[in-house]
Amino acid sequence: MDIINLIKTRRSVRRFSQERLDRNLLVEFVEAARCAPAGANIQSLEYVIVDESKVCAELFETLAWAGHVKPQRNPSPLHRPVAYIVVLADTAIKDNAVVDASAAIENILLAAWGKGIGSCWLGAIDRKKISQILNAGEKYKIDSVVALGKPAEIPVMEDAAGADTKYYLDANDRLHVPKRPLQKILHFNKLGG
Repeated sequence: MDIINLIKTRRSVRRFSQERLDRNLLVEFVEAARCAPAGANIQSLEYVIVDESKVCAELFETLAWAGHVKPQRNPSPLHRPVAYIVVLADTAIKDNAVVDASAAIENILLAAWGKGIGSCWLGAIDRKKISQILNAGEKYKIDSVVALGKPAEIPVMEDAAGADTKYYLDANDRLHVPKRPLQKILHFNKLGG
């Protein structure tokens, strides 16, 4: 799949099959994250792969899912992620790494989709509890959690009608993700030109 098509077809997945993921594949995703740009090339990000069932279950309890369509898209035990990558920053190296983390996470999402793995970037998380679960010291700031697994749903991207971009479920329980149309967001040389 070419990169443009990969970008256009990747959506957040919130229902996963329970097939385990090979740990080497998860390491590949972290390698992709490591290759992302970092401001001034100051590399403060670290990653924790969570793939043991017990730790996955603990981590799941710290996450908030799909605010616009909950509780329908809160994954049931039969559809929960089978692995996670937790992205954290070593604040002794760099105090604010949110932009760096965003670039790294996008690389994870695209690398995963390129291998047929669904993902969901989660920022509505209980960072204090996650820090305890991972035994992260005070110098680490938890940025985000990326949920991973083979997709058990394929959300649909569509042009938004008007200003409403809230994702929604249709009558067949399929997730739709409206995006602002290109002609509404693209400008040449000046705004309004």
